[in-house]
Amino acid sequence: MMSGSSGRARRVSVDHERFGVAAVGGVVSFWLLASAAGALAPGYSIRDDYTSSLAGRGSSVAVLGITALAVLGLAHLAAAASVRGTVAIPLALAGVAGLIVAAFRVGCPGGAAGCSFGANDPPADLADMVHGFAVGGYEIALVVAMVVVTVRGDRRWSRVFRVLTVVAAVASVLLLLQTGGADNGWWQRGWLIVNTGWLGTAVLARRR
Repeated sequence: MMSGSSGRARRVSVDHERFGVAAVGGVVSFWLLASAAGALAPGYSIRDDYTSSLAGRGSSVAVLGITALAVLGLAHLAAAASVRGTVAIPLALAGVAGLIVAAFRVGCPGGAAGCSFGANDPPADLADMVHGFAVGGYEIALVVAMVVVTVRGDRRWSRVFRVLTVVAAVASVLLLLQTGGADNGWWQRGWLIVNTGWLGTAVLARRR
């Protein structure tokens, strides 16, 4: 019995490590792919343009953009499998929402640059609406995950990390609310840095 329990514990630990590596690797891959796509898209500005416009319908780098968003969604699913427990539920929902964001792409008839602005902002269709709702759903799910980590006082995370989680949750909401006006790219990237940074740290900081 002791040997069997020890073996199961080791398998759980190995699974935790594998999914954790996949989650962190997914976050790193997302940023590498998004950066490459942004550099290759004609006229694209990281200051003004949304990250998701790289995957937009009409973007010359749509394959890279779609892959980046899909990888980010999968990173959240891997994180859910790694940390487990109650917090895994909203993390998994955030991952599903991320995959929906990748699947339902915004219309960018003029390319990724300036998408959703001026002449490159066609009337919203079903894909645009689903995309927008999925982004909102992603944010809600991830903030709920942060709240679960903080409120439950789970001993798998240190007190310092739980305090940082409160800061991350507030920053995430505030940064997302800033989008829709000037400097969209910077605000959205700040939002993504907070969210992906928290996700990677949650996986690495979790105590067995």
